Parts: sequence; C-alpha cells; structure tokens
Amino acid sequence: MAPPVKSAQRVVEVFEYFAQRRAPATLTQVCAALGYPASSTFALLNTLRDLGYLDYSREDRTFVPTVRAALLGIWVNDALLSDGTIVRLMYKLRDETGCTAVLGIQSGMHVQYIHVVKGNEGTGHTDVATGALRPLLRSAMGRVVLTLKPRAELRALLSRINAQETTANQVRLADLLVKLDECRERGWDYSEGVATPGSGIITMLLAAPQHQPPMVLGLGGRIGVLRTNRDKFVQALRRIVDAHREHMEALPQKFVASRTSR
Repeated sequence: MAPPVKSAQRVVEVFEYFAQRRAPATLTQVCAALGYPASSTFALLNTLRDLGYLDYSREDRTFVPTVRAALLGIWVNDALLSDGTIVRLMYKLRDETGCTAVLGIQSGMHVQYIHVVKGNEGTGHTDVATGALRPLLRSAMGRVVLTLKPRAELRALLSRINAQETTANQVRLADLLVKLDECRERGWDYSEGVATPGSGIITMLLAAPQHQPPMVLGLGGRIGVLRTNRDKFVQALRRIVDAHREHMEALPQKFVASRTSR
C-alpha cells in the first residue's frame, strides 16, 4: 500500500473533525484536536476558505465548513434520500424557466457560485461555472447579501473593497444604501453584464443552515429573456425560496440558522 499524501490526508481529517464537532472551531482548537503545527494548519484552513469550502468569522475567529463542502456528496444524498434538497429545487427552477439556476454564498469580499444548474441552450444558457466569484458591492447576488449587514459593517466592507478596486469600479456608500433599500423593499435584486456580457441574473436570499454564511439563489439568462419575463421569473424564484424555507423550518432547531448575517 502506498503511503498517504500528507496534505490530502490533512484535508480529509479537517472535515472529519468538523463532522464530529458539528460547530465552528478556532485555529487553536483544530490544531489541538488534530496535533498539527499552527503555521501549516493556518495555511491549510485559509486555502480551504479561499476555495469556498470553509467560512471564517472575523468576529469570533472561527472556521466552519460551508454548503459547498456539503455539496461534494449531494449526488449521493439525492440518490438515497427523499426530495427537498436545494439541488432538487434548483433543477425544478431550471425546468420551469429554462434559465440557469445558481447557488452562491458570501466568500470574503465576493459571492462565490457553489452550485450551478445550466439552463437550456440559447436564451436560457449563460456561461457561468461553479467556483466563479462575483463582486460583493456591484453584483445582484452581493447586494442581496449586503441587505443583512449593519451600517458599521457596510462601511468597513466598502472601505476594504474600494481600496482594491480601480476608480471606475469603486462604489459610494450613499449609492449603495439606496440600492440596498430598493432590494429590501422588493425582496430581490437584478444585475446585467457584471461579469458575463449579454447575461443578467435575478437573485433572492435563501434560508441558510446554522453557522453558514448567507446564501443566495439566482436565476441567470440572456438579458432580453430576463427583461421580458422578469415578473414571471421573480415569482418562480419566490416559490422555490419559500419551498426551501419551509423545508428548513421543518428541520430540528439545531440545524436552523440562529442569525443570517455574521
């Protein structure tokens, strides 16, 4: 038998540790439980965070696996367990609208696509892939997440993000607040051509499991199709979001998020 690859073994052991713990953990707690050096463990956890498999809370300095980690085995879940998972609902949304269904989570200063169900070729198809990042301030997915943030956190995020952007892409706080108020009032947001020319996306918040970063469901497609069918697509999205919330509310309380913003 060939010796195990240490880095691969440690990734698996990290996820096995969280599976047993079922709660966020600090760097110190992970190192103590697994007997790893702090420096290499910190690099490993940060890499998994950058890839979207862990989330990091600055408030309490803890790491926790994200929904993207859970989706690695979702095909087994869907094959063996009953209906009701978000992936099944995403396929239902795609079949009803013909457009691309996208599941995203906040990942630092971006929203990351953690699962994509491709739409029909032509009008409903948009060139996006799992793992893609979208700007938190300038995308519809990002703005939906930002509706959860208090003013102080918005100011801090805006400062950090604008410091890394070109002048043309910087966002003014006053403009952002107007857009967030509009998003809260509607219950959804919309953007066009942010990263994919000719395509747009309609987005809504999705109920997130406990200890998870905010989740967003999006419906993407060609701009003309989204403009023509916007009201119908918003209603389709809302039905899926409501169905998922009902599914989450039926779970034991320990699995339901106690808060939606970190």
